[in-house]
Amino acid sequence: MLRLLLLIMLALPVALPAQKTGAWRDHFAYTQGADVLVQGGQVICVTSAGLIFFDGEVEKISKASGLSDFGLTAALYDAQTGYIFVGYGSGNIDVLRSADPRKIRQGSQTKNIEAWKSFTTHGRKGINRFLRVDDLILAATGSQILEIKSDEIRANYSVDENNDTLAVQDLALLGDFIAAATPKGLYVADKNNPNRFGSSSWQRRLAGSSVISLAVSGGKLYALQADGALQEATGDLQTFTHRGSYPSPRALSATGDGDLWVATATALCNVRNAQKNISSYGLSAFSPQKVAAYKSGICVADLELGLVASAGGAFVQAQPNGPLSNLTVALAEHGGKVVAAASGALSAMESKGAWTGSASSLLSGAKAVAINPVNAAETFVATSSGVVRLSGGAAEKKLQGEDVRGVAFDPSGTLCAFASGSATPVWLRSANDSWSGVASSALSAKALATPALAGKTFWGVAEANLLYLYSPGDNPADADDDKASVFPVQVADDETFSVGSIYALAADLNGGVWLGTDKGVVAYSAASDPFAGIPLGQRIKIPTEIPGQAAYLLQYELVTAIAVDGGNRKWLGTRDAGVFLQSGDGTEQLRTFNAQNSPLPSNNVLDIAINSQTGEVIFATDKGMVGFYSDATAGKPSFDEVKVYPNPVRPGMGLVAITNLMEDASVKITDVSGNLVFFATANGGSTTWDVQNLNGRRVATGVYLIFLADKSGQESRVVKLLVVN
Repeated sequence: MLRLLLLIMLALPVALPAQKTGAWRDHFAYTQGADVLVQGGQVICVTSAGLIFFDGEVEKISKASGLSDFGLTAALYDAQTGYIFVGYGSGNIDVLRSADPRKIRQGSQTKNIEAWKSFTTHGRKGINRFLRVDDLILAATGSQILEIKSDEIRANYSVDENNDTLAVQDLALLGDFIAAATPKGLYVADKNNPNRFGSSSWQRRLAGSSVISLAVSGGKLYALQADGALQEATGDLQTFTHRGSYPSPRALSATGDGDLWVATATALCNVRNAQKNISSYGLSAFSPQKVAAYKSGICVADLELGLVASAGGAFVQAQPNGPLSNLTVALAEHGGKVVAAASGALSAMESKGAWTGSASSLLSGAKAVAINPVNAAETFVATSSGVVRLSGGAAEKKLQGEDVRGVAFDPSGTLCAFASGSATPVWLRSANDSWSGVASSALSAKALATPALAGKTFWGVAEANLLYLYSPGDNPADADDDKASVFPVQVADDETFSVGSIYALAADLNGGVWLGTDKGVVAYSAASDPFAGIPLGQRIKIPTEIPGQAAYLLQYELVTAIAVDGGNRKWLGTRDAGVFLQSGDGTEQLRTFNAQNSPLPSNNVLDIAINSQTGEVIFATDKGMVGFYSDATAGKPSFDEVKVYPNPVRPGMGLVAITNLMEDASVKITDVSGNLVFFATANGGSTTWDVQNLNGRRVATGVYLIFLADKSGQESRVVKLLVVN
């Protein structure tokens, strides 16, 4: 029997590896460097998005791949245990029990300590620094010091003599003395004093000055003050000597090669050898924070470039692939290509490729973005001072001086740009790059934004709470057949209902239009002629646990983003509650993601785009982007490209993805005897099978037949799948 199965397996279609449905990945710009460590020749850089690991090759770890939070602020490699302690601005702490990023990504290597994050206290909870003292790890926070032992917080206490909340900005150990940098000066305590929990055990030095950073080098303690003064002390830290002044100071770093560095806003200054001073990397920016010795050179955590390293030669930016910015304002997708617009930058990612980027001052004030459906290499960005065309890395400004807040393509491939507060509110760009303005009296001087194309008509936001319609007609070059109107949001079942602001629009696969407002969601059904009167929307009723009663979809949420997937399901982003996935008609909640239950870095979602080829849903938040692989893609015109993955299904594999299907195809799976084990309708062009039969039990080893048919029953296909238990 085994031989027979192997022979059948060789005849099965070969499926290329694919990202697992339900998996997450990050799309962060790892640029905001905060700290840097070197362990065993490997550099570990702390950025707000996650950790960069560099040993000639670059790897990354984030909330999507092993960490518990976003907004990293500090880290410590603890040589005694081999653990990495990671601190966050929220007060959260992770203990990574391996310095190998591959093991961390596998899971079970991360111990989360969230007691301090949940603790009620005045002042900031953010972790500023870790320090090993005997058998303890001390953590300096925005209000107190924490003592950690055996992955648990054993104590927390203030160093202030009045026992007040006081930010501890750094910690250092010289001999038996612990030094704490605070806005009130330097506090010192004997580590052997069993009463150091009491604030009276801490003695203040450098009173009257704010100390921002500490370092121990050559048997001496160095304290950097906020005014730039560098102080030096030895012994019991009673007497300090002034060692120089450094304008716009940021941090001190004592490197393993015996050097002491002061990072300022404009330079890296070597305290002992001024000839080593650095004022530029020769890269696009220079904003150093912390320094560590690396081979025969140094590595730097930079506030704009992330990790910068030199092994004795030129500096290089050791950057994981990602977009140029974490401040995405708008997303667009076409044919598997995703673009992310930020003020001053545009990043693009092909369906299965890496991010590439273009930075330009022409992109300042970016508002919206669109990909040319006829020429995917061409992207247009709406800005507060015109439209920017990008192609082949070159940027060109059009419509100089117009405040353009919306760009979209009509069915003929003509670009429509909507200018706010303008006597020429609509601009049409033909394929030969000829621009013509439309002087619409209905849209003139209105604040126009957020266009969505439904049929042949654009729907958009006019002012804060009005909608506009615009149709370029059958001939975009002829303005005589254009139509436009502006109207308030009204619903059919409530004459008193009104919205304060509209934040998002999207057209669904049936020609309907969905609005995200400050009072939840409003939906408009497809209309043959939306200009034949004021369109009336509807609020989606959601059944509640109380019989006979219903609520309205997200009625208490501010809905900021809407995207429609290949199964016509609605992905809804909110200002404060994360993301909701609703059924095609909106009545059933299928999933919900937020910063507490998922890798979302923030509950404030700015935009959503869906890769129609892979099913990846990309969420742009105010802290960066992450992607989630859903089980829906755009339908294909035939079954010629059907993929089944994994195939064969081996032990431990629990989900099979069937992709590249015709839209809403019928999917039935049987064993070779014809017994039905699974049936479904595809979500657009994809579906998944959990390798279980209709009774919820994993199927037996054997060959299974996947029967596919389109909606009309005109096309069909049978694919073989092998399951090995």
